[in-house]
Amino acid sequence: MKKFLLLSFMLMFAGFAWAQDRTITGKVTSAEDGSTLPGVNVILKGTSNGTVTDIDGNYRLTVPQDGGTLVFSFVGLQTLEMPIGNQTSIDVSMASDVTQLSEVVVTALNVERDKKTLGYATQEVQSENLRVAREQNLNEALAGKIAGVQVVSGSGAKFGQAAIRIRGVRGFSSSDPLYVVDGLPVADPSTINMDNVASINVLKGANAAALYGSRARDGVVIITSKTAKEGAVQIDFNNTTQFESVAVIPDYQNEYGGGYSQDFQTFTFDPDRDDPALAALDGALIPEFYADESWGPKLDGRQVAQWDAFTPGTEGYGKTRPWSPNPDNIKDFFETGVSVQNSLTVGKAGDSYNVTATFTNINRSGVLPNTSQDRNFLNLNASVDLAKNLKLVTMANYNKTNTFGNLFEGYNSIASNVNQWWQRQLDIDLLRKYYRMPDGRYTSWNINSARNSTPLYWDNPYTTMYANTSEASKEVYNGKFGLSYEVIEGLTLSAMLNRYYETGWGESRIASGTLDQDNFSQNMYENTEDNYEFIARYEKIFTNFSVSVLAGGNIRKNDGRRQSMSTVGGLSVPDLYNISASVDRPSTSNFIYERRVNSMFASASFGFKEIIFLDASVRRDWDSVLPSSSPAFTYPAVSASFIFSELLNSQDIISFGKLRAGYAEVGGELSPYQLDPAYGLGTPYDGNPTMGVPNSLVDPTLRASTTAAIEAGIELSFLNNRIRTDFSYYYYDNENEILPVAVPATTGITNYTINAGKTYTKGWDATIGGTPVRSGAFTWDINFNIARSRNVIEDIYPGIDAITLANGFRGTSTSGGWGSPTARAKVGEEWGTIVGRAFRRDESGNLIVGANGTPLYDANQVLGNVLPDFTGGMFNRLTFKNFELSFTLDWQSGGTIHSITNMFNAYSGLGAETVGNNDRGNPMRDAPSEGGGLSFGGVFEDGTPNDIYLDVDAYWKSLFALHERWMYDASYVKLREVRLGYNIPTSLLDRTGFIKRASIAFVSNNTWLIHSNVPGIDPSQISGDTRDARNNGSWVDSGNLPATRTVGFDIRLGF
Repeated sequence: MKKFLLLSFMLMFAGFAWAQDRTITGKVTSAEDGSTLPGVNVILKGTSNGTVTDIDGNYRLTVPQDGGTLVFSFVGLQTLEMPIGNQTSIDVSMASDVTQLSEVVVTALNVERDKKTLGYATQEVQSENLRVAREQNLNEALAGKIAGVQVVSGSGAKFGQAAIRIRGVRGFSSSDPLYVVDGLPVADPSTINMDNVASINVLKGANAAALYGSRARDGVVIITSKTAKEGAVQIDFNNTTQFESVAVIPDYQNEYGGGYSQDFQTFTFDPDRDDPALAALDGALIPEFYADESWGPKLDGRQVAQWDAFTPGTEGYGKTRPWSPNPDNIKDFFETGVSVQNSLTVGKAGDSYNVTATFTNINRSGVLPNTSQDRNFLNLNASVDLAKNLKLVTMANYNKTNTFGNLFEGYNSIASNVNQWWQRQLDIDLLRKYYRMPDGRYTSWNINSARNSTPLYWDNPYTTMYANTSEASKEVYNGKFGLSYEVIEGLTLSAMLNRYYETGWGESRIASGTLDQDNFSQNMYENTEDNYEFIARYEKIFTNFSVSVLAGGNIRKNDGRRQSMSTVGGLSVPDLYNISASVDRPSTSNFIYERRVNSMFASASFGFKEIIFLDASVRRDWDSVLPSSSPAFTYPAVSASFIFSELLNSQDIISFGKLRAGYAEVGGELSPYQLDPAYGLGTPYDGNPTMGVPNSLVDPTLRASTTAAIEAGIELSFLNNRIRTDFSYYYYDNENEILPVAVPATTGITNYTINAGKTYTKGWDATIGGTPVRSGAFTWDINFNIARSRNVIEDIYPGIDAITLANGFRGTSTSGGWGSPTARAKVGEEWGTIVGRAFRRDESGNLIVGANGTPLYDANQVLGNVLPDFTGGMFNRLTFKNFELSFTLDWQSGGTIHSITNMFNAYSGLGAETVGNNDRGNPMRDAPSEGGGLSFGGVFEDGTPNDIYLDVDAYWKSLFALHERWMYDASYVKLREVRLGYNIPTSLLDRTGFIKRASIAFVSNNTWLIHSNVPGIDPSQISGDTRDARNNGSWVDSGNLPATRTVGFDIRLGF
């Protein structure tokens, strides 16, 4: 009876307990790509009650009625804790925890290495951190994320590509790093599909790049393409729609209109010369039409006959309009650009094969009127095991880019027109509506006179955009085909054929009847690079030792041709855009080049007890561009790493610690035919061709420059890898730079190109990052980086202590009174020192003025430096349940910018600084005799105080070529990109039956310029073109298009 009662009680209690339990279900997916995760441990915290997810990532677990906390864990993934609460379904996304695993990175020659074994600095960025805001430009996507990498970009308005500097400048110049996609060298990073990128690893130092030879002198950017995961077919679709607008423009005044003086002129109707429709304008006020400056009459609403009053066919012909400001007329010229990016990736993988295909289309309309770009990418990556130990690897990529629109920057460009020489009374709607009349005439606001409406200095900006157009097209085909065979265990032989082919054309037009002479020009080009590569690699792990040996060879063939043609003397038939329509003999030129480089290379890596690792490598190139007397160059490298944390008794505080050091030598690359004199074609004489003897010669024994590099660093992780740091110091000794040296004209030439010069580059870069918060459903990951690099000139050539790198004023003459600051390389100074005219001051620092009250100056004074003192960035990702917030900060400290935009805004009277009250409390545009004007203060040369007040236009114009006034600190802080996203729960997606993962996000690029010292300019977006960005253009703002920002939304679907 007692046993029966006890059993009954137990059953009753169990039933009661069962009634209090409930079941939790859910799905676990990858935060990286949304794929389901099988085998994940799901445990009720504090108990042994748990389960694992099935093959589809689903789980089911019975928990007490009062809930608790579920713990999700798996090797290589960040552990998550999720409070149960009242929920019955809990879906989670798990992110990778790189601190738990050995980090494998792709290094030189596409070899995968465990990062802890490397004796040199590399830094990798995964796809999910590159695609935060769907940046379409590879270099821009790296901004703020890699220590020691400075991204130098132009305005998004011109569809341009950014450039990057890795660890500053080597020698007397710098070039792009080498870009390598899955082992294939790629000449143009703009042809790389960001939707096909799995990761990017930047090899910063000479040790990392030595196996690539001279092309890797300025670093290597290694791109690894996406591959499919084993299992079912994976389909991913991504749509990103973004809206682009002008982000930063100067402050303009809105008080005074166009003119050279504040007085109007008066129109007098002449019936013998004028259209009767103009009779109503007799006695009307008219501005100085011929003026393109803004020192004119006050914008007070008076009725004035403006440009359209004298342009037949306009609605304002023969009428007056209020002389009033249009405060947004510059801003309204720019439009809202729209970018639509669609991408589809399909992949399938099994035990013996992997196939992935990606198609991406990016269609953009620009912020400039009548500009657009369409880009298409098609990528295929495949590998298959043909037989035991025999593997085939192939890759095929195609890119086509069509660009339309006038995107020229610099003086006399569209940006110079509307951003420097403009007037505040202009109605942008009228200019848009009437840029071309039905009879074919083009109009302008800047006409010669009331009776001559042809343009004087400037076309209507819409004429520039709709009539003076340009377009370009570029196609790139690249791919590889390779076989690898494992001869015996550990020994693999591989052979690879790589080809990169690009072809393109461009056209530009200047319409008949516009300001400049009508013109048509064309250019065409094609470039090919073939690489034939063979590698033998042996790897073996013993009890206490590991060894990896590699040897191989490469044959590189480069071929290219370019041709350009242009009409001369105008078009024989108006608007017939054909070279045959040239009035005079057209201008033509063509260029053909060939290059061959044969290479042999080898490397060896040794490891001892996972504590000490030694690497050594050597490469020897036989280059056809080198002189026959010394056609080869050798690049040796050696490095070591010591993982001292393996010797610690406890790793509770220092989880990982490594010291590394290395030495390497690399060389610069010569251009094809750089050793050969070039004879230019001249004007035919009596029907016979003529050629001009060059005014420069090249030393026939010229050889490549050399860089000997030393690097050391330390890597540390703390608190179970929650905090990670990496610090590198480097020193580069650069010699035998290729420089043109001036020689006396009596020799028959003006310069002689030789090996000369010696510089050193030294600096450091550091990162600190980790996961400071990981609590329940909330995780915060952060990575901060900072870097400094200096390049100092030690020697140039006997008798020469300085050379000019570039003039600061681009796009027009820099001679005479205009002057030009220059960037120079001078012995004892840092590369890129800017010199020019500076204010003359006395010993007390007082400004010294001349007898007329304008400042005196001293020429060739140091005004700053092209390069920043520090660069850095910070990347953050915060996740809470299904929400994600990611953002990147990008910054630099120091450097100098010469702002021509600010200079011309002041000179022309357009800038806000040209209005307001002076120090006497009176309007500065009033005459000095009436208390207006401005004074420089300071003292005269004899030391007496200056009491002269100048007319306001004379004041600002006296500063026109006084370079110091227009030099600005290039420091900035920028919120580069933002993503606020939501991963849709799989419990909802399961109802569709076919969508496995989905997310939606708000995204933004170039979001917020938090701090800048340059008025109206974004210092991070001033480069006119890629080449200038690498060398000198990153310090000059001259007619540059304004910076832009994009905002939009991103939708991702997985099937």
